[in-house]
Formats: sequence, C-alpha cells, structure tokens
Amino acid sequence: MPEKKTTAATKTTTSRATKATAASGDVASGRGSRPRRPLAKAGAKASTGASSDSRLPSTSPSAAAGSTSKASPHRGRRKARVGRVVSAKTPKTVIVEIERMREHPLYKKVIRVRKRVPAHDATGEAKAGDLVRIQESRPFSATKRWQVAEVISREGEAYAAAPRAADIEKALEETEGVTELLARPEREAVEASADEAEAGAGDDEEERA
Repeated sequence: MPEKKTTAATKTTTSRATKATAASGDVASGRGSRPRRPLAKAGAKASTGASSDSRLPSTSPSAAAGSTSKASPHRGRRKARVGRVVSAKTPKTVIVEIERMREHPLYKKVIRVRKRVPAHDATGEAKAGDLVRIQESRPFSATKRWQVAEVISREGEAYAAAPRAADIEKALEETEGVTELLARPEREAVEASADEAEAGAGDDEEERA
C-alpha cells in the first residue's frame, strides 16, 4: 500500500512540472496570453487558394476580349434630356434650358424647376427656340459635358402644326350638339317670317279679288 501512494505522488509531481515547463516556454516566446488558433483543414486551404487565384486578373486574350465586351455596354447608359435652345451665339455651343416638375419637400406643392446647361453642337444645326435632345458626353471644355444628339422640332413648327383655338371650339360644339341648339331659334325665326310672308301675300290676293 505505501508503494502505491508513492507512485501516485510521483505522477502528480511529474505532471505539474510538465505544465510549468510548457507555461514558461509560452511566456518566453510571447504566446502566454494569446489563445492558439485552430489549424485550418486542407480543403479549406485549397478553397481559399482557388478563390485568391480567381480574384487575380487573367492575361489571356480570351479574358481580355471578354472584359472589353462587358465594358462596351456601359457606354450606352448615358443620360439624355430634352430641352429648348435659349442661346446659340457661341460657335459650336448652345445653351439648352431643361425644364422639369418636382414636388416641394416641405410644402408638397408641385413647382417648375429650370436648369441651363451648355451643350456641344458640332454641326451648328440647332438654333435659338429649337427643341433638342441632348446626351452626356466627354468633357469638351471646362463647362461642357453634353452634346446635341438631334433636333426634335424647329422654332414655330409646333405652333404652326397645332390646330387653331376657333377650330377646336367649333369641333367641340359640333360633337356636343351646341350648334344645333344655337341654330334652332334662327331656323324657327326664318320659318315664322316665311309663314308671315305667305299669310300677307294671301291677304293681299283676297283683297284684290
């Protein structure tokens, strides 16, 4: 029995000495207070390596062609606005006034907002008063970031093509039947005058007879 107690005490002392040695080694290496990180698995390393490789740009010609094909549609998404040319005095430059309606953030009233932007007109077709469509472009100067895409209508064309107010009123009266209501009293007056004339002519003939 005494031999067993001595063996147990020796094992306890040996384990304590081993733990103390490990702790002293960790303190000496500066890893005493930091917890150890778990080792990553081989599959995880392979996946991270594949993801890092996929992030790197490829130098193959097929990849370069694919990148150019993906980047080309971006040029088509350019802003376009419709406005009226206010001034065309400067060569190859027109001032376009863009008008839009928006709601006031506080008073909730719809207000008209106007903004004037210089646009590049290479052909010089746009004149003052024309309705044009402008599109975003490269910077032509310190202030020009738009260019004239097309001239929608010339000055006065829309007014000349629009129907006159008198014609519109006449068409509305005809559709609603107002012309018939207005013409009925005149028609009755004409018929009454004709009847009176016939009656007067009959009386004159009787007197003569």
